Amino acid sequence: MGLVARSDMRSYLLVDGAYCEIGDGFTDFTENKNPREYSRQYIHESSERTDLIGFAPSVTYAFDVYDADAVQETLLEIMLSEAVGDAAAVEVVTAFLHKNLGGSRVEAVKRSYTVCPAKLGAGNDALICSGTLKARGDGVRGEFDTSALTFTEK
Repeated sequence: MGLVARSDMRSYLLVDGAYCEIGDGFTDFTENKNPREYSRQYIHESSERTDLIGFAPSVTYAFDVYDADAVQETLLEIMLSEAVGDAAAVEVVTAFLHKNLGGSRVEAVKRSYTVCPAKLGAGNDALICSGTLKARGDGVRGEFDTSALTFTEK
C-alpha cells in the first residue's frame, strides 16, 4: 500500500478525434462531485435525515497560456468565440494510472462537459485562463490505453 501521487491521475481532452493530455501549463484541474441531497425532518423525529440523490460533477481549471497547445487552444477558442450549446462541449477522459489493467491499459472515466470560461487575464508573469467544466450527463467507465491514447467503454 502506498500513497497515490497526483500525477497518477491524468486527464485527456478529445481534440479533432484524438485524445491530448491535459498537462502543460495547467495549474489546476480539480474534479468536484457536487453531491445533490434531499433533506427533511418528519414530525415524529428530532433529527433531520438526508439522502444522496445525485451529483452535478464539475472540474475547475486554470492554466498559463502557451502557444500551440491543442488543449489550451480548444478551451481558449470556446472562450474567445463565446461559444454556447454544443459548440461549448468537450469530452474528457480521466485515467487512473495506479489502477493498471495490464500493459498500458488503466481504469478510466469518460465524460462530456460544457466549458464555462471565467477569466482571461494577466497573472504576475503570464497570461492566465480559468473556468469550470460542467458535466453534460453521466460518466462512462472503461479503460484507457496510455500508449495508443484510446478509450474503451466497459
